[in-house]
Amino acid sequence: MYNVLITDDEPTIREGLRTLIDWEAFGYRVADTAANGGDAMRKIERHQPDLLIVDIRMPGMSGLELVEAVRKTGSGVRVLILSGYADFDYAKKAIGLNIDGYLLKPVDEDELAEHLVRLRGVLDRSRKEREESGARRAWSRQKLLHALLAQGKARQERLPEPEELEALGLRWERYSVAAVRLRGMEPNPERFAAIRERFLQAYDAKDKGVAVTMEAAIVLLLPADLGSEAARRRVYADIAGLVAEPCAQIAAAAGSPVASLADVRRSYAEAAALLDRSFFYASGELIAASTAPLHPAEAGGAEAAAGGMDGGTADGGEADIADGLPALADKLFFAIDVGNAGAVAQLVEGLGRRLIAGGRSEEAIKTAFADLVAAAAGKLSHGGDDRKLDNARLSACMKAIYRHVRYDELERDLTETLPKLATGGASCSGDKQIKRMIDLIHRSYDENLKLETLAEVFNYNSAYLGKLFKSETGEYFNTYLDKVRIGKAKELLDQGLKIYQVAEKVGYANVDYFHGKFRKYVGVSPSAYRKK
Repeated sequence: MYNVLITDDEPTIREGLRTLIDWEAFGYRVADTAANGGDAMRKIERHQPDLLIVDIRMPGMSGLELVEAVRKTGSGVRVLILSGYADFDYAKKAIGLNIDGYLLKPVDEDELAEHLVRLRGVLDRSRKEREESGARRAWSRQKLLHALLAQGKARQERLPEPEELEALGLRWERYSVAAVRLRGMEPNPERFAAIRERFLQAYDAKDKGVAVTMEAAIVLLLPADLGSEAARRRVYADIAGLVAEPCAQIAAAAGSPVASLADVRRSYAEAAALLDRSFFYASGELIAASTAPLHPAEAGGAEAAAGGMDGGTADGGEADIADGLPALADKLFFAIDVGNAGAVAQLVEGLGRRLIAGGRSEEAIKTAFADLVAAAAGKLSHGGDDRKLDNARLSACMKAIYRHVRYDELERDLTETLPKLATGGASCSGDKQIKRMIDLIHRSYDENLKLETLAEVFNYNSAYLGKLFKSETGEYFNTYLDKVRIGKAKELLDQGLKIYQVAEKVGYANVDYFHGKFRKYVGVSPSAYRKK
């Protein structure tokens, strides 16, 4: 029989779980119950349970804090988390604490039974391994690796003597660490636990290496030098075969090989750092220090890629990019509005390379793109009758920004999706570009329209585009824009709006400047015009 400790701050839940099923029929007995985390810690020491069923939220010490405290003792006790909240953040943290299952209240009898049957098999295998190893394995391979990887956070662990390493099957010439993180699995700790169990069986149980979980990643200690591409391909193929989950996206990285267990943490730190930057590498490979990222963070290359379309310098500073966002949003809005997919792609690529050159994190890059798309979409939502914002496509685009786990996939998705955010207009072609400019002016006269900006959107020299525009319309660009704005201002004044409101609505931020323009083209001031 395996001992179970039930911990929940609600007495009805504790007693309900005790009587919900026939525990002995599944090979368990409820050794005790606990009302809170402190009570549980005392009873864990007394009963040494094989399985904990823990409420995730309790007054004082929460369920996750309890499990974290138990893990620090080195206990391999199995844990089922119990909660009335389908909480993503809690589930994600639970993964990193080696949780074996996540049950929502009210607990379903059949679901609990399934967990107990599965864990009975795990516990049986663990007991058999302990019995077989006996005194020969004074060291636990997993406990040793955990201790080595956690050095610097806790006390220094005594390294095994050569004969102890021999008994553990860990006396190797080289030690390499590979770290694996699964994206798309965060809300489902049960499936993650099943994958972790497959790794344990494939590596530790077969003496191919040691597998543990650290900080929501599966960490492998391998008797191999992963410096060669061929060796990394073989290990990655093994990892992909063990994951075998269609929804899981694999990020995997390897540290440099070391000659001593004392240096394993250094190899792990290198792998973990690479894993944190996996967003910038190609999928389907085990990343190493020698692996080239898809887009090296070189400011010169980023500046060239930006091509002046990013609304600022190429140093990638926080304030610099924030200050340049409105201008960049203007350009993106114009490019989408006139249907110039090439300009959209250039803008997206330029901003992305600049952010990478600035050393931005995955989260910062996604936030910057989300802010840019939201700003451009806000302008599109105020467009004219022939151009409408596709809200469903916009919603899907914003969600996809945060879903992507590779930068190239994000960039490709944005360049394909953004030109389609506005519906109802023709694509931009050579002989229609001036007409598209005229249409844009009549739709978006209230925006910050500048010939230089539109020249970038249409891929023209601004002076040449100005000549084409005057040849087609008989007016200089700024004169044409002013006349459209003043014509609309007269309509708004006729409707009774106040002069400062009219100035703002037709694109003049300064009321005095609006007065001057109005008098120039109408011959009288706005107030005099209203009195006619």
